[in-house]
Amino acid sequence: MAKNKIPKKVGGYKVPKVIRKSSILNALLKSDIGRGILANALTAGAGAAAAVLLSERDEIADAAGKGARKSVKVAGLAGEAMRSAAHAVSDVVRNSANDALPKKMRKAANERRKELRKKTGPRHGAVVH
Repeated sequence: MAKNKIPKKVGGYKVPKVIRKSSILNALLKSDIGRGILANALTAGAGAAAAVLLSERDEIADAAGKGARKSVKVAGLAGEAMRSAAHAVSDVVRNSANDALPKKMRKAANERRKELRKKTGPRHGAVVH
């Protein structure tokens, strides 16, 4: 069986060594469920970032025409796109991982989550971006 390796460059962009050597990513790539989770996460992240950029396309075009003075605004939009993408990715990974659990474990996790929400609110323990 061939070893799954993450390439050094994807689409002309360098993939950091930390990501290429990640044991978590390698474990996900070795299973069908893991590959499905990664595919869903990448699709959700790209869709969320594209939605932000499309909603602000006039501002981006305007800023590109005016030069460095507006670069801060473009950086803010890029940051918003990245936050939106990261939020979408974390939601998809959380939901996919939950769906991959056996029913008994899923039920216990949902009950635990409901108890935590009563105490601390809906986003307790979630990644905040």
